[in-house]
Order: sequence, then structure tokens, then C-alpha cells
Amino acid sequence: MNNDKIAIEDMQCWVFRHAQRKWNISGAECAKIFKEYDLLSFISECYDLLHVSGYQHALDEIEGILHSKGVQL
Repeated sequence: MNNDKIAIEDMQCWVFRHAQRKWNISGAECAKIFKEYDLLSFISECYDLLHVSGYQHALDEIEGILHSKGVQL
């Protein structure tokens, strides 16, 4: 596994775990949201832009996407 892939997966895991805690939902519920809105792919595709702003910014972006789609967290 190359370093870029490791870095992307690290961000995906961090954002997922912090979203789960912040939204006070189970891992299964969080996984359902991430899958339904393809959020892991979003992180992967936008990693180059997201990582320069930090992991918290990535979570903020995820929340913005969900809010724009009418998801109540």
C-alpha cells in the first residue's frame, strides 16, 4: 500500500469516527449515512484539497454536503 492511499484511509477513518461521536450515532448508523451519500469516495476524490485544511475541515465539508441534501444530524 502506498503512502497516499494510507493517508486517504487515515482521513476517512478519522472523519468517520469523529462524525459518529459528534452526531451521537452508532457505527452502523454512521456507515449507512456514509454509504448512502458516498462520503468515503468524496474524501478520497477531494483528499488533495481537504488535507491542507485539516481533518476537522473535512468533517465540516461532509456536514455541509449532508445539510445541503436535507439530512438532519
